[in-house]
Amino acid sequence: MAAPRSPSRPVYAPAPRALWAVEAQAAGVAPETIDRRMAEGVVRLITQRLPRMTRLALLVGGGGNGRQALAIAERYRATGAAVTLVRPEDGADSEDLRGHDALIDGLIGTGLHGPLAGRYRDLAGRARASGRPICAVDGPAGLDLATGRAGPEALRADYTAFCAGAKIGALTGAGRELCGETVTIDVGVPYPAGHLRALVPGTTEVCALLGPRPRDMHKGEAGTLVIAGGGVGMPGAVRLAAAGAYRVGTGLVVAAVHDRNAEVLAAAFPECVAFPAYSPELPWGRARAFLVGSGLGRGEWGRGLWRRVRDLGRPMVVDGDGLYWLAREPESRPDWVLTPHEGEAARLLGMASGDVAGDRLGAVSELQRRYGGICVLKGAGTLVADGGVPWLCPLGNPGMATAGMGDVLAGVIAGLMAQGLTGLAAARLGTFVHARAGDLAVASGPPRGLLASDVAASLRAALDALC
Repeated sequence: MAAPRSPSRPVYAPAPRALWAVEAQAAGVAPETIDRRMAEGVVRLITQRLPRMTRLALLVGGGGNGRQALAIAERYRATGAAVTLVRPEDGADSEDLRGHDALIDGLIGTGLHGPLAGRYRDLAGRARASGRPICAVDGPAGLDLATGRAGPEALRADYTAFCAGAKIGALTGAGRELCGETVTIDVGVPYPAGHLRALVPGTTEVCALLGPRPRDMHKGEAGTLVIAGGGVGMPGAVRLAAAGAYRVGTGLVVAAVHDRNAEVLAAAFPECVAFPAYSPELPWGRARAFLVGSGLGRGEWGRGLWRRVRDLGRPMVVDGDGLYWLAREPESRPDWVLTPHEGEAARLLGMASGDVAGDRLGAVSELQRRYGGICVLKGAGTLVADGGVPWLCPLGNPGMATAGMGDVLAGVIAGLMAQGLTGLAAARLGTFVHARAGDLAVASGPPRGLLASDVAASLRAALDALC
């Protein structure tokens, strides 16, 4: 059964209170009304998730986040629950947080742009040590909601209630873990449109990227993809990429691999036509798209094949060791799709992987600006950048953190390009289909132990679920 259609929903960076006030005034909504609606939504959330709670501690900071925490306290007192207000300035000798059923984190919200310090850090530490369930207002203390950067002192919330809309830092990187279950409270005011940072598209937009097939279609019309990689000892990467391409509908996948791997690959995966990389029989000219990097290797053989594919001047996906060679020999092109994880992105940008993880949106935008084409920054909350407003994929699960998963994704994107999709459309659709396949693959069991081949086997069902 196909998934229900849903519209795009915007993801906003934290907005200055002045801009928020302008939006609220334009919508005719008073700040106290926003606070009341937020408080009502948080109380509903806690009542549904923690129905037996009788003692509540509210961590109250300054600014709008603290004001909303006070509104929640007022609303909760009306239910008869015991409510205690705890402020950073109360010091370490204030209320023992372990004696409460749950905590409301109203310390900072969207106001953090640096590590927690002083009494805020101390209170967050006490909250972590309490072992009590935590509901965060707009975001847990210690998480920068503009970037997803989080320090070791950050709180991990069981639930996060967002005022008006989810913030970008909650949906990518560490934010996906720290925010727990997330809900959005409709307070009647959107975040300022000038602070749009990324789009989480709905299934309608995703499905529109792939049209129906005519009944008389043949494999030539379904596209030919050449995968260049498979150095000594690494034929599996090409096999996984080929499986990804075939499972999304590519007509023919041809592998250009090391001489030692051609027969091995052909025997293990008969649908994939395999040739030695420098064979004159390779149909480079027939291919609508290339994929270079899967198991390519970092020796002279890999560098030579990288240069050969690069110099053909055709649309391509660059993954794995292809990204290693690109970092060594940088250039910008409009017709390729780069698919780095955070470590590969760090090499391409000449920075530490921790800096990429701390600002994934900034990193993917800089990669696209520097290298051109389309950039897909893999990881929790994968981002797709083309120079405009990026797309963010909210799907996927921790089981996908295993070898070969990126090879499948690269094959999916390249296979869609071989069928005639633009690099941007293939990157967007491929990212969502791949992540959806990962979620389908763990639907009947835990994420731990998931294999890349399990995800490849779920791709057809994922396409059906999305479209």
